[in-house]
Amino acid sequence: MSGWGSHAHPPTKMVLVFRNGDAFYPGRKFVINQRQSFTFDSFLNTVTRGITAHFGAVQNIYTPNKGHRVMDLEQLVNGEIYVAAGAERLKKMDVFTNGDILVPPAMVLIPKHTLASWENVLAMVTERVHLRSGAVHRLCMLNGRPVRGSYELQNNHYYVAVGKERFRSLPYHLAPSKKVIHNITDLFIPVMAKPNFEQPLLKSSLSHDPSGILIC
Repeated sequence: MSGWGSHAHPPTKMVLVFRNGDAFYPGRKFVINQRQSFTFDSFLNTVTRGITAHFGAVQNIYTPNKGHRVMDLEQLVNGEIYVAAGAERLKKMDVFTNGDILVPPAMVLIPKHTLASWENVLAMVTERVHLRSGAVHRLCMLNGRPVRGSYELQNNHYYVAVGKERFRSLPYHLAPSKKVIHNITDLFIPVMAKPNFEQPLLKSSLSHDPSGILIC
């Protein structure tokens, strides 16, 4: 007689998905019931209908912290946040805050269409890096050399966001990681909790997708 474990179904997952390049989008929750038969492609189709992004169909899902591409449903982690993108290739870079080595670099994923305008690139970095002086006016290499345009940006490289102030030469490469900052912060002030996925949802806010994915 076989045990219950041999017939166990995969657990239900809930994830929060944001639109790439849209800092004002509040995100959309998706409940994935893996007891029903559907594929990763059907999940992408459901996300496409759920977030109605300007780039059209969602063809890629990325993790927001490392920019890793999610390839199947098994890689989705319950309660985590993801970024939806179209077919365009993304350029990933990590950007430091000018003059502050205690702030870990912000990861910025830039779509191909955004790279066509340097002003749009700087605006996108401004949404991710919060300078005391305001908007980001230029990007610099770690040695202080200004980046002259999108064509000089390299994938998986580090840059410094600078406003109207002058570039401050600091050992940015020695900046602590986000994990270190998080652990230090835990010693002094409470950290804001992740979105509570366990709270009951109002029936009026739910809709079912034919694939079995619940859209919140």
